[in-house]
Amino acid sequence: MYISDKIYGQWEISEPVLRDLINSHAMQRLKGIAQFGPPEEFYHKKGFSRYEHSIGVFLLLRKLGATLEEQVAGLLHDASHTAFSHVIDTVLGDPSIEDFQDKKHLERLLKSDIKQILEKYEIDIYRIADFEKFGLLERNAPDLCADRIDYTLREIALSDVDLAKKLVDALCIFHELIIFKNVVSAKQFAMIYLKLNKEHWTGFEAVSRYYQLAGILKKALQKDIIKKDDLWKTDAEVINKLIACNESELMDKLNLMKEKTTSIRFGISHRKKFRYIDPHILVDGSCLPLTQLDTEYGSMLKDEKKLSAEGITI
Repeated sequence: MYISDKIYGQWEISEPVLRDLINSHAMQRLKGIAQFGPPEEFYHKKGFSRYEHSIGVFLLLRKLGATLEEQVAGLLHDASHTAFSHVIDTVLGDPSIEDFQDKKHLERLLKSDIKQILEKYEIDIYRIADFEKFGLLERNAPDLCADRIDYTLREIALSDVDLAKKLVDALCIFHELIIFKNVVSAKQFAMIYLKLNKEHWTGFEAVSRYYQLAGILKKALQKDIIKKDDLWKTDAEVINKLIACNESELMDKLNLMKEKTTSIRFGISHRKKFRYIDPHILVDGSCLPLTQLDTEYGSMLKDEKKLSAEGITI
């Protein structure tokens, strides 16, 4: 099997377990899950799928020399995501934390065809589902990790794939931590991350659309138009159920979401998870955080964190 990725290039996948996992129903379902939450038809930006991101995380880990076990964990890290990704945190969880999927990860893996595949290759599913065991895949903010890096690079690549590739080449491993080889690349990546958080992930259009779609899904659940189990289908399958019910209130709201500029105002303050990083850099054989080397970035980070805590009026 060969996999071609616009950021990491072409890779041969010779390990049977990886081939089986990639072809599993649980992984293939992610092709129908939008990374940004609402599908492109109802969103203001072009995006990519959870599948593309999951393959990206796996390839980044592979490129950085991670163990096969960590590559498997990386490949599967989003297999438990619901339709509409983190929109569901506003429906059933806490949008300021966005941890609904993490809490359901093991449960969903055990209910999927992933369980049988891992058993076949004698890989411990409980260990694979424990992100704390894999420090290259996942780390608490503000450290870099493969998950955090890939979704950022993938968004960068939507407009500048060469820059995404350049930033990948500036990464390395230092004592089990993903770091940058130089300050320039670290700051460039960190500034882009900060901008994406402010202008996209916690920006008015994204927050408003999350809130609108969450409201539609809550109403559909209350009216028994969709079931909770439907949330582990694809975005399109759930949308088609909403359309099939022909409920005028829901249809009107869905149609409004097709507008590329949100015209609805709710008059409420809403908070989304504040995402931030403080990447480490290799300096004369030592590993130092960007905020220690660049006080300007440190000040900007503090200001943005304070601003984010105030929420946004939608």
